[in-house]
Amino acid sequence: MDSSHVHPSRKILLVVTTGGFTHAGPVLEIGRALAERGHVIEFATLDGQESWIKSNQYGFVTKIHTMGPGPTSEQLNDHYRRMQAWDVRKGIEPTFISKSMFDSYWPQTYDGLKKIIEDPKTRPTMIVADFFVEAANDMHVEYNIPIAIVCPSWPPLQLPCPYIPGQPGFQLPGTMTSEDASMWLRLKNEIIILLDLPAIMRLFSRTRQMREQHGVFRPIHKPKKPDYLIFVNSFVGLEIPRDLPPTCAPVGPLLSPIWDPLDSKCEGFLYSRISVLYIALGTHIILPHEDVTKILIGVGRLMEEGLVDGVIWATPKTGRHDIDTSRRFNTTIEGKMTDISLADMLANKHPDWMFPFFAPQRAILDHTSTRLYFTHGGGSSANEALYHGKPMLSMGIFFDQTANTTRLVAGGVAESLDKFTFTSDEIYMKSKKILDSGEEGLYGQNVLRLQRIAHVAARRKSHAADLIDEAMYDNELRFDQNGRELRPMHLQTADSRMSAWKANNWDLWTVSAFGLVVVVGSMGFVAKQFWNHREFMVGKLLRLHCLVSGGWRIVETNLVNQNI
Repeated sequence: MDSSHVHPSRKILLVVTTGGFTHAGPVLEIGRALAERGHVIEFATLDGQESWIKSNQYGFVTKIHTMGPGPTSEQLNDHYRRMQAWDVRKGIEPTFISKSMFDSYWPQTYDGLKKIIEDPKTRPTMIVADFFVEAANDMHVEYNIPIAIVCPSWPPLQLPCPYIPGQPGFQLPGTMTSEDASMWLRLKNEIIILLDLPAIMRLFSRTRQMREQHGVFRPIHKPKKPDYLIFVNSFVGLEIPRDLPPTCAPVGPLLSPIWDPLDSKCEGFLYSRISVLYIALGTHIILPHEDVTKILIGVGRLMEEGLVDGVIWATPKTGRHDIDTSRRFNTTIEGKMTDISLADMLANKHPDWMFPFFAPQRAILDHTSTRLYFTHGGGSSANEALYHGKPMLSMGIFFDQTANTTRLVAGGVAESLDKFTFTSDEIYMKSKKILDSGEEGLYGQNVLRLQRIAHVAARRKSHAADLIDEAMYDNELRFDQNGRELRPMHLQTADSRMSAWKANNWDLWTVSAFGLVVVVGSMGFVAKQFWNHREFMVGKLLRLHCLVSGGWRIVETNLVNQNI
């Protein structure tokens, strides 16, 4: 049989709206794997984000659909400042302000996707979307289009796992599994959600009202065990192992096979040094001046002791807003103690420090002179650091960054910093601990271990493409011409379509318990009757015994008389 008939090419729509390029990159990498199989790849996003795919890296995208304006720079700035100030230990309510802001782009995304799907010329066979794109779930329900949702970590309120406390994105620092967590930490992880139930209900109410005003009266389709694909941009080793249904899989690290090369300045800086510290705390993070000062002082001590001979600190324009550039520092330049302003340092006038607005991160991490990476622990940053084999100082700011920091420490490849309490001494001591260990020490051994695993796991984008192929081909032939479902999704487990009563065998346990009660009750009834009539029953038994005993004596006498 012709293989093209068995595995035909299909049109696949990649959708990324809010969240920035860190959300788009993993989705595009899955698109790359699908394009290599001959599928047609199109991309839908909000206005102004088309530039993400105009580089040579994503030439496989054949068409771009725009669906209206995205968040303003003011909205994003407020969001990142809010999240930077957020302390999960005090509750999760501040995150709902940001959630409401991102949700406000649901109507235009919903309308945009409907327009694409209802046009026979643009209707896709499959949608692969970032987890922020709630409208993708609506397209799945309304048009029977299979979807795959790409997440940085396991989504909250889905795929419950009883031995992992709390909800992904809202776990307290230090939370791994119940195997190692104290009873108090496990309890706090559950309480933190319960204490904010009123705020959660208000968020759900606002979402419901927004959907109803737009003519959609059903809730968001998010079953605990989904009838669509969920991909996590992580791998077991960084991500915690857990039981999963066939529709869900860790497929990371979803990294491009090519990356931006070193520019001439970074290349010259790295090749002239042997122990460089690379600092990148996120494109949108705006550190307060006090935190910048603590980092400069702590790293300065590392340089004075020769543990670090150069620093590259990627600091975009937005990240410099709160820095007091007039502050001066005493530092050693070419063997002499020199007084230099922070403005001069940011202008790259210190020979041992570089402050680029943008840094070719993967090329820097891939370089042998880079010895340590100071990161915020975001999913992409953690994946890249492990793939290129670099130990880390990790200071989680929000959501999966905090959980990743805990996992990196547990994996033996990082030391953690708390964004609220870290000190310059802590930066110095923890960095020294890692750097003194060397490549042959425990940190180096664990980095190599996870680097090898990450290289194997990076091939799982092909597994994601396999599951998408399966979902598409299954979906096309399990509905009749009227859209009536003829059979369930082949990857969906049967319990997803059953009541909890039947799926958990509670009915069998109930019948068994009832049967046991009947048997025990019957035995008790017989015993009670025997006890109440014991004199009569004992007499009956004695007479029966006598009759039996007498019968045997008669038989024995006859046998003796007959000499047998």
